[in-house]
Amino acid sequence: MARRVRIHDGHGSRGAVRPWDDVRYVIPPTGVIGGDRYPWRVDIAPPETRHLTFLFADVEGSTRLMERHGTDAGAALSRYHELVALAASRHGGKLFERIGDGAYACFTDAGEAVAAADAVQRAIVEHDWGVIGRMRVRISVVTGDVEARDDRYYGRPLFRAARLQALANGGETFLSGSTVDELGGVLPKGTLLRDLGSQRLRDVPEPERVFSLVHTSRARSDAAEEPQASENGQGMAIVTDEEGPIRVLLVDDHAVVRRGLRGFLELLKDFDVVGEAENGREGVAAADRLMPDVILMDLLMPEMSGLEAIAAIKDAHPEIEIVAVTSFIEEEKVTAALEAGASGYLLKDAEAEEVAQAIRAAYNGEVHLDPAVSRLLAQRLRQRKDAEPVEPLTAREKEVLTQLAKGAANKEIAYELGITERTARTHVSNILGKLGLASRTQAALYAVEHKLV
Repeated sequence: MARRVRIHDGHGSRGAVRPWDDVRYVIPPTGVIGGDRYPWRVDIAPPETRHLTFLFADVEGSTRLMERHGTDAGAALSRYHELVALAASRHGGKLFERIGDGAYACFTDAGEAVAAADAVQRAIVEHDWGVIGRMRVRISVVTGDVEARDDRYYGRPLFRAARLQALANGGETFLSGSTVDELGGVLPKGTLLRDLGSQRLRDVPEPERVFSLVHTSRARSDAAEEPQASENGQGMAIVTDEEGPIRVLLVDDHAVVRRGLRGFLELLKDFDVVGEAENGREGVAAADRLMPDVILMDLLMPEMSGLEAIAAIKDAHPEIEIVAVTSFIEEEKVTAALEAGASGYLLKDAEAEEVAQAIRAAYNGEVHLDPAVSRLLAQRLRQRKDAEPVEPLTAREKEVLTQLAKGAANKEIAYELGITERTARTHVSNILGKLGLASRTQAALYAVEHKLV
């Protein structure tokens, strides 16, 4: 039987005495209701101010996973929580809360928190999720002063961590500027930071400086500066893992198209859709942030067209391959896309498997064109050949052209033919000049048309 409490009604009179059976209640420290005080006092220790770094993690599409896989998804989420708890413990932190698919840990050292975040993402990628296929986790790491009472924490850093996490997509780890300030330039081995600039977080009045911790499954050494090693051997670097899935970014202004592509590609184990964008400007920003292997790029979009976006991305990240996608064929658009740096050209009515083949081809340095586009370009080349006879290629130039048709870079051509990279570059330039072509892609098409491969 619970203790009877006389409750003040707030109007100067006393309320009735009522029994509250089987009910637990907490009395405020002052015991004040309507000006009166309870006959006893509950002593609560004042909160302690602590400087901590918080790691917030959750699973992208967890509701869909539960609906699709039921108990298997439940087991997978349980294992995910174990991986987060283990990573936090190994790096000096502790998991203080679990709510659904949300896991929340705190650390006294910002560097250890970032190392734990990286460890979680790596463990998620490496784990065999069985029928689930793959798990995608988004993480935020924020540092600041909070009030601590037992295992409960209160303060703005937690709110900012939640809002920063909402900004991320699955597979991304976002760091606040306050966290980066405490790292001293030291990062987990095999990672790099990408500055995303000041971002507006929902319901947060001041902009937040946001950084992305990049730990891609496949990246090229020429995509970043040399690592800056520290005394403990850590520093900036790029992960290279040729066995990982192909990281794909979808850029299209139609949500239904993106949803359909994502739904199909996520069924294939060799693809990982790392993000989406609904216009060219967002596509450029997403490419900077996510460093995908291949981008499927719509050509007709608001704010910035696909052609402008292709040029901007290839200028900043020549290692990223781009497959142009559009609803119809225009010779001018086709040639403009290829000359801007696209590695392939597809129509939106292409079969799903053809889309997958185009992505794989681009990833492997090959050119994949819709059959109708190939016919159009071949016809143009024949017309050019009839109208303007070209200077014959030398035997060596034909060998180089054959390598171009295979998608080989200058370094690879030099290795295959036993020549220097500078000589290979000269041969490529001569080939384009003799054939009157504007790009390596057009040279590859020429080689195919003339049965050189």
